[in-house]
This record gives sequence, structure tokens and C-alpha cells, in this order.
Amino acid sequence: MRYSRQIPVFGRDGQERIEGSTVAVVGLGGLGCNVITQLASAGIGRLIIADHQEPDETNLNRQFIYSYFGLDDKKTVSSKKWIEGISETSVVANDVRITSDNVSILEGCDVIVDCTDNNQTRLVLNRFSLDRKIPLVHGGTESLIGQVSVVIPGVTPCLNCFLPKTERKDILSVGPVVSLVAAVQSTEVLKIVTGVGETLAGKLLTIDAATNAYRVLDMNKDDNCSECRGIIL
Repeated sequence: MRYSRQIPVFGRDGQERIEGSTVAVVGLGGLGCNVITQLASAGIGRLIIADHQEPDETNLNRQFIYSYFGLDDKKTVSSKKWIEGISETSVVANDVRITSDNVSILEGCDVIVDCTDNNQTRLVLNRFSLDRKIPLVHGGTESLIGQVSVVIPGVTPCLNCFLPKTERKDILSVGPVVSLVAAVQSTEVLKIVTGVGETLAGKLLTIDAATNAYRVLDMNKDDNCSECRGIIL
């Protein structure tokens, strides 16, 4: 049986919840390629994916899907083919940059996964998460550093509470580090969906691959946060 090695972990009820869930993955770069692969392989029933870009050669050290399909198609096109080729997961592909004007295309999802590389889009996802009370799994990398956190609206600090106000434009990316972060994100999604295990809700996991240092930090709500200030924790 395809899922016989993970059913003892999540239980049959948990596997049914996995297969009955919808997950939105925004960003189909290094993080996104890994996350959609892991979630589809685990049996997630439906994926809503979104990205507006075409791949290029600089992506190929970490975005393995486009090494397989080539650089001619949009990322959403190749990613949809990839998911359908490895699983029975249904896919809704959106060839758009997520903005406040179109974020409603994620309606109906049970979890949002932030696989983007810029804070502008992250904060759009954050606002949508807060408004719809949908858990948000954030991930990011830079060079040999990675981080993951989980936002539970009304329970934890939001992304705006701790994201830096400035960011680098040319992000350095190392494939194995990207895969590490994406693996944690995917695991967090499965824990949220099944209720098995303790998530990173209200915490920030930092990974320094240069020294193999893993730290879990408690996050504090910013009382002056413009996004979640009015939400009671």
C-alpha cells in the first residue's frame, strides 16, 4: 500500500485528513518545488499553486522540476505536470503574482505555505491568513541560513510581527539548505492537517547549515503590529 509506512505515524484517520485537505503553495522556486513534491507524495488531496515566473538556468541548482521539464514552460505548467505524474493529487494552477487584488484565488484552502522570496507577497499572504483564520507556514532561506515559523491567527504572532522591514534583492540560494527548510515546512503542514505532533506555532526555527546549529525561539507579538494588533491572543 502506498502510504503503509506513514499511516502508523498519522493513523488512518490522519491519512484520511491528509487526503481530504487542500493546501495552497505560493511560490514555485526552490522551496515550492520541494514542498509540492513532499505534500503530493504524502497524499494531500488538492494543491492550489501560484507563481508568475518562467524558470531560468540560475534556478536549476535547487529547482529540480525545471531540470526535468526544461525552461520553455511557465513554472505553474511544469509543476502541475510534475504533481500529476507522481501522485493522484488534484492541482489548481494559477499563473499569477499573488497580490491583495487576487489573493482570493486561495479560498478554500486549509493551510497556506509561504514559499516566496519577498516580504511584499508574504505580507499579502499574512493578511489573507489573518482575515480567513487559515494557518500559514512560513519559510525562507539566505545562503546557508534558513528559517521556518507557523502562524495560527488569533493564537500566535503574525509574520508582520517579526519579518525585517528591509530585505536583500539578490538572495543567495544553496540547494540542500533550501531542501532542509522545505522539508520542515512540509512536515509542519502534515502535523497541522492531522493534529499529530507539536508544530512551530508561535516559534521560529532557525537553521545555520554552516555550523549545524538548529535553534527554536519563542516569538513575541508586536503590540504595535499594524496587521494583528486588533486580534486577541
